[in-house]
Order: sequence, then C-alpha cells, then structure tokens
Amino acid sequence: FDSLSPQEGLEDQDISYPISERSGPVLLKEMVTPDEFFRAAIDFEDEDDAEAAIEVYRAMSLAFGPSSDSSFRLAELLYQQGDLPGARERYFLAIELDESFVEARASLGCVLVELGNQEMALATFHGALLHHPEYPDVHFYLARLLDEMDRSQEAEPHWQTFLDLAPQSPWAEEARQRLNPDS
Repeated sequence: FDSLSPQEGLEDQDISYPISERSGPVLLKEMVTPDEFFRAAIDFEDEDDAEAAIEVYRAMSLAFGPSSDSSFRLAELLYQQGDLPGARERYFLAIELDESFVEARASLGCVLVELGNQEMALATFHGALLHHPEYPDVHFYLARLLDEMDRSQEAEPHWQTFLDLAPQSPWAEEARQRLNPDS
C-alpha cells in the first residue's frame, strides 16, 4: 500500500459528490486542506444549510482527524438539529482535544441537563469554572441547575458571581429575582 498525497491521482478528475440536495456537487479536489473544508462548512452554515455543513465537518474529520473547533461547530449544528446524543459526543470530543475549551464545556453541560444527566452536568460546569472562573454563562447555568436540584444555598454564590460579572446580561433580572425573591 503506497501512500498518496492528498491531491495525487486527482489532477485530471473532477471528483465530486453532493453534500446535500441544496448544495449541488462539491469538488473534492478543490478542498485539500483543513482550512478549505472549514471555509466550505462555514459557507454552508451561512446559507442555513446545516445538513451540508455537518457533512463537510464530518468529511474534514475523516480526512484530517478531528479538531476541537470543528468538533465544537459540528456539535452546535447537531444540537440545532435536535440530535442531543450526537451533540453530546462531539462536545466531549472538543473538550478531549482542548480541555480548556470553555464554550464546549458550557454547551455540554446544557445538553447533559436536557438529557436528564444532572450530576454529569454539575461536573461539567465545575470543570469549566476550574479553567475559566470568570465565565459568567457557566455561573448562570450552574446556579440554575443547583436551584432545580433544590440546592439553593450552593446556587447563591453562583447567582451573585454571575451578576458581578454580567450585570447587564439579559439573564441578570432572573439572577436578581433568585437572590431576592421577595423584591
């Protein structure tokens, strides 16, 4: 088995396949670097063709191996499509490839909450705060989850930290209400 370079054997061929019915054929020989795959996926996202973007991210992963960014973007698209288990796995992969990827940790925690796995969500949010203690969204999600689990005393410092970090957030009123329910 001889090793081929990415373009070797493609010079005289138009190798194409339809990514989705809307996209038309995509010429593989035009996409030979991770950046080219990434750009094509983003173009499909911009055109609101999530299915095509998902397929390009998957093809990119097969061709070049997964990256934290492409895994995260794929997870976001899978989440938007309602594929919570698929999104969960891609968020996990993004974190495995970059343990400090706070957005992936925050999103994974939210997916885990939706899937009913509260304890794993707690661990995910706590892990995010270990890497980024001043990321307001994680404090918000964690406080909300702790309240849902009837652990309001544990939630209070996270509500307060969220307000300290993001007093103008659209969620700030909810945090104020949780801290002062009588006002």
